[in-house]
Amino acid sequence: MLPASAEEKNWLEQVYKSYAEFIPEPIQFIITKTNTTHPLQQYLCTTLLGMDLSYEQAKDAMEILLTEVSVPEYLKGAFLEAQRLKRESFDENKAFFDVLWNHTIRTQTKLPVLIDICDNYDGFNRYNNLAVFFAATIASCGYPCIVHGIDSVAPKYGVTSREIIEALKGKINRKVSDSIHHLQNPEIGWTYIDQIDFHPALYSLKNIRREMIKRPFLATFEKIMQPIRAVNGNYILTGYTHAHYRTEVAEQIKAQGKAKAAMVIKGLEGSSCPPLNRETVQVIYRNGEITYQMIRPSDFLNASQDQLPLKEVTAEHTAAIGIAALQGTQNEAYYQILYYASMVLSGFELEDKQAIIQKLEQNLLSGTVYQTFTNGLE
Repeated sequence: MLPASAEEKNWLEQVYKSYAEFIPEPIQFIITKTNTTHPLQQYLCTTLLGMDLSYEQAKDAMEILLTEVSVPEYLKGAFLEAQRLKRESFDENKAFFDVLWNHTIRTQTKLPVLIDICDNYDGFNRYNNLAVFFAATIASCGYPCIVHGIDSVAPKYGVTSREIIEALKGKINRKVSDSIHHLQNPEIGWTYIDQIDFHPALYSLKNIRREMIKRPFLATFEKIMQPIRAVNGNYILTGYTHAHYRTEVAEQIKAQGKAKAAMVIKGLEGSSCPPLNRETVQVIYRNGEITYQMIRPSDFLNASQDQLPLKEVTAEHTAAIGIAALQGTQNEAYYQILYYASMVLSGFELEDKQAIIQKLEQNLLSGTVYQTFTNGLE
């Protein structure tokens, strides 16, 4: 699918001449683009030729990925890989999202506002993953907040929110009713939800994702499924790395019409967490409109930070510095938490920027956030 070097071109010519001698019969259709016996084989061939699927074809392909256990994993993985190399079209992505959304076990609530931290499920391996601490900090200001994820997944196998909660002996896989009780309780207001509980069909594709190496489109959409949902949709926080996805993610969220509002950040390791040592892009979707702007730590913080990648990231270390920050220690995590929460609440126009910065600092230094966080671990 990609441009071949001279050596690769020569090798491919030899493959096409004698493929039947060494390529197993069940996958010879990939070479011939004929004799397909299953719809996913045909969808794969179309994709390998660099052609886009229609919305209905992409929808059918996604249904097969999630529901047809008899389809070999290598075929599902090849389709996911080919889509990523081709680069998914807008209509394909819309279809993939729609099917994933329809298969999500989702609970609708009467909450008027729900902040939804939608970071990559494969975690962090260069910076500290502070999402659960962000959630408790936001909740301490009266805005319920959810974090969701998975135990561990390819390609990064980084430190996940679940691993941090486990390092702190917190409860994982609680009932949805208990999670909603946490959100409605003003002394808690935050909760974690695991993919195995709200999207078991997607969770079952973990092995395919491990074998693929490359990150599939599943990673783009699994995090914006809103497993617990506010009355008019959630306030979504998500991130991106590659420039193409800055527009793609925001436009998909707008087209789906499932979110109340959204913030898409060029953040640390593709997350919604803005860096402490430089400006970055912030895309906001609100009231049907998408706007782009630059944000800087100095817009929210008085102290500057030299934030450098870490040689090693562990759940235990992240848990320790996060707890210290919630107890008032003004370390890097403290300033990251202050920056993130103030960016969110002012960016969504839920609070005045200067007023919320003062309130957040007071909550952090008084131990209010720490108590909110520990209440939510039970």
